[in-house]
Amino acid sequence: MNKAKLKETILKQIEQPLIPDCVYSALEFGVVSDSEAIQTAQLQAAIDLVSSKGGGKLVLPAGRYRTGALQLRSQVELHLESRDTVLSFVSEDPQLHYPVVFSHWEATPCYNFSPLIYAYEETDIAVTGEGILDGGADQDHWWNWHHQVENAWSADKPDLQLEDRKALRRMNMEGVPVKKRVFGPGHYLRPNFVQPIRCERLLLQGFTLKNSPMWQLNPVMCKSLTVDGVTMSSHGANNDGCDPESCSGVHICNCRFDTGDDCISLKSGRDRDGRIANIPCEDVLIEQNEFADGHGGVALGSEMSGGIRRVLAMNNRFSSPNLTYALRLKTNARRGGKVEDIILADSVMEHVHGAAVHGTMLYEDGRNGSDLPVFRNITIENITAHGGDYGIFLEAFEEVPITGLVLKNIQIDGVNQLMRSMNWKDPVIEQVRINGKSFPRPGCVRILGVPREGCEVKASSQVCGGPSACTFRWQFAEEREKWKEGGEGGSFRIPEGAAFLRVTAADLAGNEETSISYRVLAQPGTQNGSEQAAKKDPARLRLMCRGMLDELDETPDELEITREQLADMMLPLADPGRLCREGCGTDHAEDFRENSSTGNIDASEECSSQEGSQALRIAVGNGFLALQSGSLLPEGHVTRQEMATVAMQACGVNYRNASSTMPVCQDAAHVSNNYGTNVARALYFGFMELESDGCFVPNRFITMGEAVQILNRVADFAGI
Repeated sequence: MNKAKLKETILKQIEQPLIPDCVYSALEFGVVSDSEAIQTAQLQAAIDLVSSKGGGKLVLPAGRYRTGALQLRSQVELHLESRDTVLSFVSEDPQLHYPVVFSHWEATPCYNFSPLIYAYEETDIAVTGEGILDGGADQDHWWNWHHQVENAWSADKPDLQLEDRKALRRMNMEGVPVKKRVFGPGHYLRPNFVQPIRCERLLLQGFTLKNSPMWQLNPVMCKSLTVDGVTMSSHGANNDGCDPESCSGVHICNCRFDTGDDCISLKSGRDRDGRIANIPCEDVLIEQNEFADGHGGVALGSEMSGGIRRVLAMNNRFSSPNLTYALRLKTNARRGGKVEDIILADSVMEHVHGAAVHGTMLYEDGRNGSDLPVFRNITIENITAHGGDYGIFLEAFEEVPITGLVLKNIQIDGVNQLMRSMNWKDPVIEQVRINGKSFPRPGCVRILGVPREGCEVKASSQVCGGPSACTFRWQFAEEREKWKEGGEGGSFRIPEGAAFLRVTAADLAGNEETSISYRVLAQPGTQNGSEQAAKKDPARLRLMCRGMLDELDETPDELEITREQLADMMLPLADPGRLCREGCGTDHAEDFRENSSTGNIDASEECSSQEGSQALRIAVGNGFLALQSGSLLPEGHVTRQEMATVAMQACGVNYRNASSTMPVCQDAAHVSNNYGTNVARALYFGFMELESDGCFVPNRFITMGEAVQILNRVADFAGI
């Protein structure tokens, strides 16, 4: 794909609205500024009359105008003349001020409270000027209808919107006629702020939006859309900035995004409705914008069942450490649809805290569906970025690998983990460096089986970023850090007396990565070996070799494990520098960091506080566990639904927003909303399993035997 040609192709499709030069003041139509009286009727009458006269510019001079829902008409430009012009939407009594109209809610058609500014099948419409659109939402109005499950350990609070959201999704999947999908009074689906549907030639320019009930700009099935110089500043739940849905010919430029959800998110319908409509979002140019706070800067999905194609995002600036992802692709197996022919180029990401590039097919419903999505022909080039959990995180289902991926001239530093590349097929990778390391390169280097004296073990490695052959070099030590060379090859017979073992993988370009240091167990029946060890199951032995379980630990499988015991086992998976200091008087992070470099951390050291061990504080600091009412609660137990989140937090793959999707199991109704998505993911990755009757049993406490099995799988996944 050629950037210049694609840009030219997109711009040729976009026409500006044809609005006559006639200018009218809203005051001529009885509209009164700075009045406590609600001006909805007067404002709407003015818009209607200007349109009936053939169109023109309707000017709102400086002042505050209180109003309910307004409907734009053809050939009318609503102009906010001054920075002191405020169109203030009332938030009380929504049933009086926001009549039920045909709309889209999270990309699903229905009848709901009117968007604050609405248009349906109009042409040549505009909202311009330096003024402010104030949606009136706050913690007591609109936003209190929904509790956002923002992260893995979000509290489980009432969510008024949830049942209506589930009902609408069910109507979508079951094909309920749209006329029967009626919400509004008595329901809790928040309206979008600006939503033109099936309109042509639209201009949104210059103004500022704030305090939006839901998505801020959501044009649906529109053609020729320009969003220029708009500031979107609203931090409520689901307060996306600009979400063109199934639109064609879109130019978003010179805007500033400071949002409570994605800044820009391209959509094309959800699930069954979206696949039947089959209207892609296509030919979109995103340039010269500034992205501050938000979940994703430029997001594609997750409602993309009709497909997203031919998108060029270039010369943008991502400026905030509170931005989670700069480029975000998100979908799942209930969506279907294709994301294709995408270019992200020539941009600076000053700081992100999730990843510069993040794409997953495990968003929300994950693998629970039969309509597999597609990611193909995605080019990311000329990017400089700093910070985050990952540099690049792109994963797909095995059945539909990412194809046509090009990563070129990318420099990223300051990240915790370099790359996750799951199911990429024949990518092109040139001049990609993350934390100073070039890609492709070996990753997830580990030793398979249980290292024992005299036994043969094998090495394993997954290449990050593309296919590349690896060679393996072995080292063993009789004393910690006194390494001896053991030779090369994919397998190695461990000599007697060896106490530690590690392996290094090297690719043809000379890039190297080394495994953790594994403890070597003595053979049972020998002087150093234990007959008891021979009776332990392989998962326990494997955890012992990884330093996740003491060789002398004889905790019965059926005993419920404590939070402190669980934290001890997870130490090799943690960053010891991320330490929870809650209720503790000392900080031994440096000691733990030094010991962890060998993969052998002494988990028995106690901090000066009697509340919990150093290991527990590290587990909380890493997000593997959460404080309980402000306490470390070392003797507390962990339920199965909590363990699902523990597993997902500890496996090294951070999905951040937990959402509120429920797993597929017989007792899903008993899974708390704040744990639902991570339960589904833990089941998908095989960390946890359902009971024989298909139940998850979310509130049963985890036993030692279960913890051993789960953490062994998590460690395999994490590549240690």
